[in-house]
Amino acid sequence: MSLSQLIIGLNWLAEGDLAIKWKRFTTNKAALVLCSFYVMHLLGLIYTTDFTYGMEDIRKKVPLLIMPFLFCTSNPINEKGKRIILFCFIGTVTVVTFIGLYLVYKHAFIDIHKISPFVSPIRLALMIVLSVFLLFGYVFSTSWKPSSLLVLAWSLWLMIYLVIMESLTGVVITCIIAAVLLIYYAIKQIKNGKRLHGSLIIGLFVAGFISISAYLNHFHHKYFPEPEKVSVQDKVSVNGHVYDNYLSQNVENGHFVGTYISWGEMRSEWNKKGHIGFDSLDKKGNELKFTLVRYLTSKDLRKDSSGVSQLTAEDIRAIEGGIPNYNFTATSSMEFRLYQAIWEIEDYRRGGNINGHSITQRFEFWRAAVGIVKQHILIGVGTGNVKKAFAEQYDKMHSQLIDKFRLRSHNQYLEIMVGFGLVGLLWMLVSLIYPAIAMKKLYSYAYIIFWIIVVFSMCSEDTLEEQAGVTFYAFFNSFFLFVF
Repeated sequence: MSLSQLIIGLNWLAEGDLAIKWKRFTTNKAALVLCSFYVMHLLGLIYTTDFTYGMEDIRKKVPLLIMPFLFCTSNPINEKGKRIILFCFIGTVTVVTFIGLYLVYKHAFIDIHKISPFVSPIRLALMIVLSVFLLFGYVFSTSWKPSSLLVLAWSLWLMIYLVIMESLTGVVITCIIAAVLLIYYAIKQIKNGKRLHGSLIIGLFVAGFISISAYLNHFHHKYFPEPEKVSVQDKVSVNGHVYDNYLSQNVENGHFVGTYISWGEMRSEWNKKGHIGFDSLDKKGNELKFTLVRYLTSKDLRKDSSGVSQLTAEDIRAIEGGIPNYNFTATSSMEFRLYQAIWEIEDYRRGGNINGHSITQRFEFWRAAVGIVKQHILIGVGTGNVKKAFAEQYDKMHSQLIDKFRLRSHNQYLEIMVGFGLVGLLWMLVSLIYPAIAMKKLYSYAYIIFWIIVVFSMCSEDTLEEQAGVTFYAFFNSFFLFVF
């Protein structure tokens, strides 16, 4: 990524006309605002104590400065060139999906999140969503031809891959964009006097909303039914060992996890059948004994030698692979990802351990971020003190998170407020909104699609805190504003 930006910079120099280019930049208010967002990070060094972290952050975010500058000052690209750039991007994203599919076929990993070989899965998901809607835009902005069907099939494959990689963020953002587009085109049709068309589109939107709501309701009732009243009838197992009934509120498929447990019997029986020791970690890094307990509960089996003896070879593989519920033994299952999300939230509500839980950990991240912001409300802690501030806040909160899970906010808006306070958040919002107004891109299909992706991804991810994320944002933001 760094090399590619260097090549763009060298091309910019080779074009010459530096005086003209400088004038283009200084007279382009949108570009000045975008570059000023990087300048804010430079100013944050003034009250930074950890310059090592601060300079690394500055280096990582250089694209926020150079991309707007280069794109707004470079010579124009013709329409064919623009299409080539976008289709090269979509093509390479597609190649990566086939690489991921090959990895799934070869069983090259246990955790589906390893399906993205080059960048984090969430960054890949954002690129896939952008590719999907760029392909849709191409089809519906040109006259229909046989190749249009091929392009639609291409976009359909990318959407299927989002499901394969279990990207909840990607699927949710796709649904949000689809809803925005449907509402926009319905209003447009009604304004043009085509009330029937507009009404049909609104009907499609409502039907989609009802269908998704009904599915989620059915899903919740299927996998999270109201648990039966705890009633421990037997005090000892068939082998005469006393059960350890700790009456946990955690459930699997409506059955309580904490009943009918005999640790000794499970350990003895499991070590006869399994390839990973009872007291070891499963392939996802969780304690295998607890994965086993949840799995047995999901099958409504007692957690003793009798229950373990009824497990099949497929069950053993699933447990060792970190699967806690017998309903989800496939390598990839979007339903399992949804199940994980709901289970984590339910467990959080009951006061469960949040370590290693990707969704509920975020609640602790956000709580820590808010605590820091309250102490540094106006200008934050500075560019380089963010990591240090989080470490101190977790200690102050007596957080249950262990050290390796004590991460930053995973919310870009909170991240900016931690570093730069309310001033920084306002600065960021201006840089997100003003350029589109200045460049008259509010009704540009490609830019608005990209803008929605970025804005919503920042709610659950610190999109600008990794090189892939900041480059994705800086490149396409500048491309759609100044070139496309």
